[in-house]
Amino acid sequence: MLICGVPKDSDEFSRLYSLERSLFGDLSLPPAMADDIFKFRPEIYTVILGPQQTVAAYSSAFPLKRKWAEAFVAGDVTEPELTPDMLLGRQDCLDDACVYIGSVVVASNYNPLMKATLLASLFSWRMQQLRDTSVRRLVVIMTAATKQGERMIRAVGAKPLNGGANRKDGYTVYERQITPGFLYRATAVMERCLNSRIVQMNFEFRPSLAAVTRVPALATA
Repeated sequence: MLICGVPKDSDEFSRLYSLERSLFGDLSLPPAMADDIFKFRPEIYTVILGPQQTVAAYSSAFPLKRKWAEAFVAGDVTEPELTPDMLLGRQDCLDDACVYIGSVVVASNYNPLMKATLLASLFSWRMQQLRDTSVRRLVVIMTAATKQGERMIRAVGAKPLNGGANRKDGYTVYERQITPGFLYRATAVMERCLNSRIVQMNFEFRPSLAAVTRVPALATA
């Protein structure tokens, strides 16, 4: 049985971050800043853990303050430069907010059917997270660092917002409006791929911040 939810402690987050760093290198957050953001809002990250606590899949979604959302779209700020001060806190309303989708990753050692199940589980968890916070409408923005990312962006119907030539990281940023209608349609599609006998959902969307401790391996890397 695999479990999908927020990393429950620094050890689980360290496993997620290690995979992120191995895949994206300097395109990802620096170790100490990743640690700070995890402590600030652990639910930015979702992870699916398999046997021996191996990371089967994960995603990250950063709710940006308006000023920093505009700077990100313009290309003046990129993912490795994000800090907790740029992010909305738990007390902030997400209606009409802008959320940057940092990563959606499925480990490569699974067959296509299992990958579809893992991907559907990540999306389903995020959609339930939005419902839990009573969000009616928001904008998600994303970039594609891989061919898989490009395919995913096309699949969700995201539209180009600013070309890579205008942004200092060289990646085009895309936009998708998230509405109740989109959530309804997306849920119907994802439910076809979900399998509760394989992936169990943990819908604890706001874990206690007291449980999050500093990650020595990240802080000193």
